[in-house]
Amino acid sequence: IAQSTGTYKQIALGIWETTYKGKNLPVIRVRIAAAEDGVFFMVPLFTRDKLALSQAFLLRIAEFNAEYDYVKLALDKTSLNLRRDSYAPLRDAAAFSNLEGQTALAADEAYALVRNLLPATSP
Repeated sequence: IAQSTGTYKQIALGIWETTYKGKNLPVIRVRIAAAEDGVFFMVPLFTRDKLALSQAFLLRIAEFNAEYDYVKLALDKTSLNLRRDSYAPLRDAAAFSNLEGQTALAADEAYALVRNLLPATSP
């Protein structure tokens, strides 16, 4: 992060955040954490209470994970997140920036897919 040209805000100990603009998601908040030999990129997409956890929905999430094998959609207790794990202790600034940008792009595409699977909201 210190070598990258992006703008970063530390949001917790060892976790930084930067933003991107997407086509489907107006603001993409990419969170970056480092631990031992890994760098982890995460984008929160939806709070869990907005999701309809039907069999069809979960099947489509599994299919997304197979199609986009470099990132994963992960459901935790509070939200649906897109995650990318990189296990390489030595990354130069260009490789780091590339991984970060790919994460933001995949999050924008995942947001559109999930948004289209959500139940219709009443007026």
